[in-house]
Amino acid sequence: MADKVIAKSNLRSWLASLVASYNLIAPVAGESGPSRWKDIDGDSDVDITSDRMMMAIKEYLLPQSETLFTVSGKKGEETVVDPIKTPERGTLAMGLHLCDVRGISVLDDVYLHQGPFQDPYYAARRNSLAVMATVCSDPRWSCFCTTMGDLNDWAKAADVLVTDLDGKLYVAPISETGEKLVHGDFFAEPSAEDVAKKNEVWENLLALPKQSFAGMDTSKIVDWDDPIWAEIAQKCLGCGICSYMCPSCSCFDIQDETKGHTVERYRCRDTCQSCDFTHMGHGHNPRPEKTMRARQRVMHKFSYQVTQYGKNGCSGCGRCVESCPVNIDLREVLSRIAGK
Repeated sequence: MADKVIAKSNLRSWLASLVASYNLIAPVAGESGPSRWKDIDGDSDVDITSDRMMMAIKEYLLPQSETLFTVSGKKGEETVVDPIKTPERGTLAMGLHLCDVRGISVLDDVYLHQGPFQDPYYAARRNSLAVMATVCSDPRWSCFCTTMGDLNDWAKAADVLVTDLDGKLYVAPISETGEKLVHGDFFAEPSAEDVAKKNEVWENLLALPKQSFAGMDTSKIVDWDDPIWAEIAQKCLGCGICSYMCPSCSCFDIQDETKGHTVERYRCRDTCQSCDFTHMGHGHNPRPEKTMRARQRVMHKFSYQVTQYGKNGCSGCGRCVESCPVNIDLREVLSRIAGK
């Protein structure tokens, strides 16, 4: 697969050539808050190399809410409508970072895990998704991705890898799908200087300082009586922003809503930090205290998922660090645990 370069002035031309085959989505900045994922077209003014904090691609793969099915009609005359549709063409996500690519792989473990049960709603979106990831040239202060895994390995899960070289973009296809995306007269062969600059950006990213919990023994996280859980709970507001911003948190709730003779079953994203998350129908709640919920969040990502899927559920994106209104820093929590 041949790497290419494209002048930023030709980016719109490239996007316009892709619109015929793909629905394009990218993080688009609003007046305030993180960039949100929105549909774009070939004439959109999009900066796919921005380091602005954005919502995770989970916003597309696992919508805030979605209808699972509806049942209409009187008893004995019911009609079930299943909204799952196979997309007529693929969706190309651009502007996400390697930590987001890692987040997708964690969601895949949960929703597409090999076995008798796979989520058809997630699968319909995921199987039609192509990923164009950007290499961070200026990591944010909250980033700790290099502590969480091997970025060289993470990059293999993307279809195309883009590196910002100031006035041009270095575009490297990773998969066969990616190779089909990188075509057109507006591409050129990279010069030796282009390759050197691309390698420098990559090496600078890999040189991101490792946190003190690098290589942490996950068996140290299973102490249910560790006083750190109570310390977190004392500060935590239970707002759930850490889960909603996280690219790999996968929890949801299911509700039924009745409208006349129609019942709609829908699901919405949820968080283990909610006091009602584990509230059972008969009234029992196994995690009624905030201390228990603080413990669950950390142990799920760094112990349970390691046991279940062979990798932790964190990509080191730093969104939870930046978003927490009371400055609970996951890096500090893990450093405390790893130092025991």
